[in-house]
Amino acid sequence: MSGTITTRITALLAAALLATAAALTGASAASADDLAATSDDTLAEIEATPWPEYSMGDVNADILAAKLLITEQGFDPGAEDAEFDGEFRAAVLNYQAANDLEDSGTLNAETWLLLREQTFGEYGPGSRGNVVRAVQHLINAKFEAHLGVDGIYGPDTEDAVRWVQDFFGIGVDGITGAYTFRALVTYQDYDK
Repeated sequence: MSGTITTRITALLAAALLATAAALTGASAASADDLAATSDDTLAEIEATPWPEYSMGDVNADILAAKLLITEQGFDPGAEDAEFDGEFRAAVLNYQAANDLEDSGTLNAETWLLLREQTFGEYGPGSRGNVVRAVQHLINAKFEAHLGVDGIYGPDTEDAVRWVQDFFGIGVDGITGAYTFRALVTYQDYDK
């Protein structure tokens, strides 16, 4: 119970810090997740939705996305698939140890929060790489977008992100930032 409360408090503090940082930097309407066009209630709802937790033997598109993000942070998760196997567990443990997180070996809320913090600024047209591939995989799995998973943030990916942002009530700008990413990962009401 204590861990759940700590996780929720951490999530709320992270939301407050993001909102404060956006306000202090004068975030424009064209910034990631178009904060100026997203209601405070929507932002709070996204931040309050619990991160999914995964451990050995689980299979989910979120795991594949996490593998790509952990690769981006310099850790080798093994096979690029949606299975939480021994190699991925070792990568998660190494990532947690390197970042002073509890060495749980599970993909838990603390680990998701840090992956998001370390990875997400803005990804949009012209962006390339593993993070873009993670976004493409998540949109394909959860919204049946049929995007080519090429790691290139082209017009099809931008259009799909715009659709996803509209679905979640996030200001539509076609750029994947911290809120769009969290909404994608925490959304679990889809055919698996």
